[in-house]
Amino acid sequence: MRAPATLLKGGLSAAAALLLLTACGGSDDEQSEASTSSSSSSSSSSSSSSAATSAGGGGGSADEDVQAFCTEAEAAFTQLSDTLDAAGASPADLPAALDTAVTAIGQIEAPAEISADWAASQQALAGLRDAVNSVDLTTPEGQAAVEQAVTDLGAQAGDAQTNVDAYITANCENA
Repeated sequence: MRAPATLLKGGLSAAAALLLLTACGGSDDEQSEASTSSSSSSSSSSSSSSAATSAGGGGGSADEDVQAFCTEAEAAFTQLSDTLDAAGASPADLPAALDTAVTAIGQIEAPAEISADWAASQQALAGLRDAVNSVDLTTPEGQAAVEQAVTDLGAQAGDAQTNVDAYITANCENA
Protein backbone atom coordinates (compact mmCIF):
# COMPACT_ATOMS: atom_id res chain seq x y z
CA MET A 1 0.00 0.00 0.00
CA ARG A 2 1.23 3.46 -0.76
CA ALA A 3 0.99 5.58 2.37
CA PRO A 4 -1.93 8.03 2.58
CA ALA A 5 0.37 11.03 2.69
CA THR A 6 2.01 9.91 -0.52
CA LEU A 7 -1.35 9.34 -2.14
CA LEU A 8 -2.74 12.65 -0.91
CA LYS A 9 0.29 14.56 -2.16
CA GLY A 10 0.12 12.62 -5.42
CA GLY A 11 -3.61 13.23 -5.60
CA LEU A 12 -3.20 16.96 -5.11
CA SER A 13 -0.48 17.10 -7.76
CA ALA A 14 -2.40 14.81 -10.10
CA ALA A 15 -5.51 16.93 -9.73
CA ALA A 16 -3.58 20.08 -10.57
CA ALA A 17 -1.86 18.38 -13.50
CA LEU A 18 -5.16 16.99 -14.73
CA LEU A 19 -6.68 20.44 -14.73
CA LEU A 20 -3.79 21.94 -16.62
CA LEU A 21 -3.36 19.12 -19.11
CA THR A 22 -6.94 18.58 -20.14
CA ALA A 23 -8.76 21.87 -19.65
CA CYS A 24 -9.51 24.14 -22.56
CA GLY A 25 -7.48 27.27 -23.13
CA GLY A 26 -4.29 26.26 -21.30
CA SER A 27 -1.04 27.46 -22.80
CA ASP A 28 1.86 25.21 -23.77
CA ASP A 29 3.79 26.55 -20.76
CA GLU A 30 1.01 25.44 -18.40
CA GLN A 31 0.92 22.02 -20.00
CA SER A 32 4.67 21.69 -19.64
CA GLU A 33 4.51 22.68 -15.97
CA ALA A 34 1.70 20.18 -15.40
CA SER A 35 3.72 17.41 -16.98
CA THR A 36 6.67 18.27 -14.78
CA SER A 37 4.44 18.34 -11.69
CA SER A 38 2.91 15.00 -12.57
CA SER A 39 6.30 13.44 -13.24
CA SER A 40 7.76 14.65 -9.98
CA SER A 41 4.66 13.45 -8.16
CA SER A 42 5.14 10.00 -9.65
CA SER A 43 8.83 10.00 -8.80
CA SER A 44 8.09 11.17 -5.29
CA SER A 45 5.47 8.47 -4.86
CA SER A 46 7.85 5.79 -6.08
CA SER A 47 10.70 6.89 -3.87
CA SER A 48 8.39 7.24 -0.87
CA SER A 49 7.11 3.72 -1.41
CA SER A 50 10.65 2.41 -1.77
CA ALA A 51 11.78 4.26 1.32
CA ALA A 52 8.90 2.85 3.35
CA THR A 53 9.68 -0.66 2.17
CA SER A 54 13.42 -0.44 2.78
CA ALA A 55 12.87 1.23 6.15
CA GLY A 56 11.26 -1.98 7.37
CA GLY A 57 7.74 -0.59 7.42
CA GLY A 58 6.25 -4.06 7.42
CA GLY A 59 6.57 -4.67 11.16
CA GLY A 60 2.87 -4.27 11.79
CA SER A 61 0.99 -4.00 15.07
CA ALA A 62 -0.99 -6.56 17.04
CA ASP A 63 -3.57 -4.00 18.09
CA GLU A 64 -6.82 -4.84 16.29
CA ASP A 65 -7.95 -1.19 16.19
CA VAL A 66 -4.71 -0.14 14.53
CA GLN A 67 -4.98 -2.94 11.98
CA ALA A 68 -8.62 -2.03 11.30
CA PHE A 69 -7.47 1.53 10.65
CA CYS A 70 -4.70 0.26 8.38
CA THR A 71 -7.12 -1.91 6.39
CA GLU A 72 -9.67 0.90 6.03
CA ALA A 73 -7.00 3.44 5.10
CA GLU A 74 -5.52 1.11 2.49
CA ALA A 75 -8.94 0.56 0.93
CA ALA A 76 -9.80 4.27 0.95
CA PHE A 77 -6.51 5.36 -0.57
CA THR A 78 -6.57 2.64 -3.18
CA GLN A 79 -10.05 3.86 -4.09
CA LEU A 80 -8.76 7.46 -4.16
CA SER A 81 -5.89 6.51 -6.45
CA ASP A 82 -8.17 4.51 -8.76
CA THR A 83 -10.78 7.27 -8.80
CA LEU A 84 -8.24 9.98 -9.62
CA ASP A 85 -6.80 7.78 -12.36
CA ALA A 86 -10.30 7.25 -13.79
CA ALA A 87 -11.03 10.99 -13.58
CA GLY A 88 -7.93 11.63 -15.68
CA ALA A 89 -10.06 11.45 -18.80
CA SER A 90 -11.99 14.61 -18.02
CA PRO A 91 -11.85 17.51 -15.56
CA ALA A 92 -15.65 17.22 -15.37
CA ASP A 93 -15.19 13.93 -13.49
CA LEU A 94 -12.85 15.38 -10.87
CA PRO A 95 -15.47 16.88 -8.49
CA ALA A 96 -17.30 13.57 -8.08
CA ALA A 97 -14.02 11.69 -7.68
CA LEU A 98 -12.86 14.01 -4.93
CA ASP A 99 -16.25 13.94 -3.21
CA THR A 100 -16.15 10.14 -3.13
CA ALA A 101 -12.64 10.21 -1.68
CA VAL A 102 -13.49 12.79 0.99
CA THR A 103 -16.51 10.73 2.06
CA ALA A 104 -14.53 7.48 2.26
CA ILE A 105 -11.66 9.02 4.20
CA GLY A 106 -14.06 10.82 6.53
CA GLN A 107 -15.57 7.51 7.60
CA ILE A 108 -12.26 6.17 8.90
CA GLU A 109 -11.59 6.53 12.61
CA ALA A 110 -7.88 7.16 13.07
CA PRO A 111 -6.00 5.99 16.17
CA ALA A 112 -5.70 8.63 18.88
CA GLU A 113 -1.97 9.11 18.19
CA ILE A 114 -2.66 10.54 14.74
CA SER A 115 -6.28 11.65 14.90
CA ALA A 116 -5.44 15.36 14.62
CA ASP A 117 -3.05 14.74 11.72
CA TRP A 118 -5.59 12.48 10.01
CA ALA A 119 -8.23 15.21 10.38
CA ALA A 120 -5.85 17.81 8.92
CA SER A 121 -5.09 15.59 5.93
CA GLN A 122 -8.80 14.97 5.42
CA GLN A 123 -9.45 18.71 5.60
CA ALA A 124 -6.82 19.32 2.93
CA LEU A 125 -8.52 16.86 0.60
CA ALA A 126 -11.91 18.42 1.39
CA GLY A 127 -10.39 21.83 0.66
CA LEU A 128 -9.26 20.60 -2.73
CA ARG A 129 -12.73 19.22 -3.41
CA ASP A 130 -14.28 22.56 -2.41
CA ALA A 131 -11.83 24.50 -4.58
CA VAL A 132 -12.60 22.30 -7.58
CA ASN A 133 -16.35 22.61 -6.99
CA SER A 134 -16.20 26.41 -6.73
CA VAL A 135 -14.68 27.14 -10.14
CA ASP A 136 -15.17 26.48 -13.82
CA LEU A 137 -12.36 24.07 -14.59
CA THR A 138 -12.49 24.88 -18.29
CA THR A 139 -11.26 28.44 -17.76
CA PRO A 140 -7.69 29.61 -17.13
CA GLU A 141 -8.96 31.48 -14.05
CA GLY A 142 -10.54 28.34 -12.62
CA GLN A 143 -7.41 26.33 -13.29
CA ALA A 144 -5.24 28.99 -11.63
CA ALA A 145 -7.51 29.07 -8.57
CA VAL A 146 -7.28 25.30 -8.13
CA GLU A 147 -3.53 25.30 -8.72
CA GLN A 148 -3.17 27.92 -5.97
CA ALA A 149 -5.42 25.88 -3.67
CA VAL A 150 -3.24 22.80 -4.26
CA THR A 151 -0.14 24.80 -3.29
CA ASP A 152 -1.78 26.29 -0.20
CA LEU A 153 -3.33 23.04 0.99
CA GLY A 154 -0.09 21.13 0.48
CA ALA A 155 1.76 23.67 2.61
CA GLN A 156 -0.90 23.62 5.33
CA ALA A 157 -1.16 19.85 5.61
CA GLY A 158 2.46 18.88 4.91
CA ASP A 159 3.45 18.13 8.52
CA ALA A 160 0.20 16.27 9.19
CA GLN A 161 0.68 14.18 6.06
CA THR A 162 4.24 13.36 7.11
CA ASN A 163 3.05 12.28 10.56
CA VAL A 164 0.30 10.06 9.13
CA ASP A 165 2.76 8.53 6.68
CA ALA A 166 5.26 7.79 9.47
CA TYR A 167 2.55 6.22 11.64
CA ILE A 168 1.32 3.99 8.84
CA THR A 169 4.85 2.97 7.89
CA ALA A 170 5.55 2.00 11.50
CA ASN A 171 2.24 0.29 12.28
CA CYS A 172 0.59 -1.07 9.16
CA GLU A 173 1.66 -4.45 7.81
CA ASN A 174 1.26 -3.55 4.12
CA ALA A 175 2.87 -0.10 4.27
